[in-house]
This record gives sequence, C-alpha cells and structure tokens, in this order.
Amino acid sequence: MTRTLPITIVQNEIRWHDITLNLDSAHNLLHNVRPDGLIVLPETFATGFIVNDLPSDNSAQIIEWMQRLAGDHHSAVTGSVAVHENGKWYNRLHFFTPDGTVQTYDKRHLFPTSPEPELFQKGDTLPIFEYQGWRICPQICYDLRFPVWCRNSVKNNQFKYDILLYVANWPAARADIWSTLLKARAIENQCYVLGCNCVGIDPQKREYQGDTQIIAPNGSVQAAAPASTPCLLHATLSHTRLNAWRTRFPVSEDWD
Repeated sequence: MTRTLPITIVQNEIRWHDITLNLDSAHNLLHNVRPDGLIVLPETFATGFIVNDLPSDNSAQIIEWMQRLAGDHHSAVTGSVAVHENGKWYNRLHFFTPDGTVQTYDKRHLFPTSPEPELFQKGDTLPIFEYQGWRICPQICYDLRFPVWCRNSVKNNQFKYDILLYVANWPAARADIWSTLLKARAIENQCYVLGCNCVGIDPQKREYQGDTQIIAPNGSVQAAAPASTPCLLHATLSHTRLNAWRTRFPVSEDWD
C-alpha cells in the first residue's frame, strides 16, 4: 500500500463529436504529469455528452488512447466512453492501470430530462477498483444525486472504499448542486471525493464551467480548479489523513 496517491484531474474543453481535437487537447495538458498516480478525465471526454443521435462507434480508438496514456505516464487513467456492445450502448467508465489492465463501470442513473435513457442501457453492478492499496468507487455524473447507490460500509474493520470518483458533464446552471453534493458524499462516506467536470458549450447551448474539485474526508475542499478554464488540478491524497479522520470521528460505527 502506498500511503499517498498523486491525483491529476483533467478539466478540458470538450468540442462535441470532435474526437481528434479532444484527445489532442487532453494529451497536451498532460505532457508533464507526475508518474505513479491517478489521471482522471471527464465523462465522455472524447465526444461530449451525447444528447441526440448516437455517433458511429469510435470507442476502440478512445480506449486504445487511454491505455497508451496509462503506460506512457505510468499512472492509472480513468474516464467514460460511449460504447456499443451486443446491439446496445453504454456510458462506460474505464479504469486502466499502467500494465494495461482495465476495469469498467456502466453508468447506473441515466439523466431523465435528456434522451440518455432512450439511447443507453443502465448499469446494474457497482465494482470497487483497487490501485496501489487504495479502494476506489466509480460514479458517473447524475449518479451523484443518489447516495444509497454509493453508500460506503465497513466489514471486518475494512472500509468498502477510500475514494469516491465522479466523472461528469455537469451544466453550469446546476453548479451549486454539484459542489454541495460532492461535499456531502465525502462527509457521509468518510472518504475522499474526486469531482471531474468539463468546460465548454454543447450543441444545445448548455454551458459547462468545470468546478472540478478534490474533497477531503471531512468535507473541506482540498483543491479546486478555476471555473471555465481548461486546466489540470493536482493534489496528493493521504491514507494517514484519511485514517486519522475516521478514527477521530468514528461515525461509521453508527451507520445504518
């Protein structure tokens, strides 16, 4: 187990359905990233949130790029990709480790005031990823509103997870909700929360201002990206800090 984990979150400007430009811009932001950490990319970072007709399936190109990025930077890499499989589409988060191993999570909650529920299949399982001794719970955007789905637990003195990870295309019109719920999830689950969001304007003229954040287990903001600015957000997570807070304030003993 590593006692610390370097985090790099990409808050990139997404040009909708321009895969080449989006991959190039993310690659340019990441040219000098510290190795042996975790790189987080937004929801559907290569295409933007799909809000009308589904494009042709370019997921293989995007997934190969993620796998190569993980090897080149000797870091885990995660983000979501629209994937076509067995005649159905999934909003699928991929988690690559530097050796090329991949784990996945399919978005559970599909946004009801968009065509997403008509276009995509919802996931039905919630995996926990393990990386360098850290246990990570993956979530995608609208999942943030559903605390029961991601509730932490303790078994044999072991927390189910240490990091709650959200990748999103979360509109600026609901930015206060985004920030409030990220803090709430950290507090109620006694974990770090990573909130990765994009910037830009989609074809429906919705604005995305980012507000990418890293929340400490006590709910305080450890790091925050400037609004509406493509950038990287860096922080280092500490098992020592996490365990100290869980010991000092053992609310997990009273969880229902």
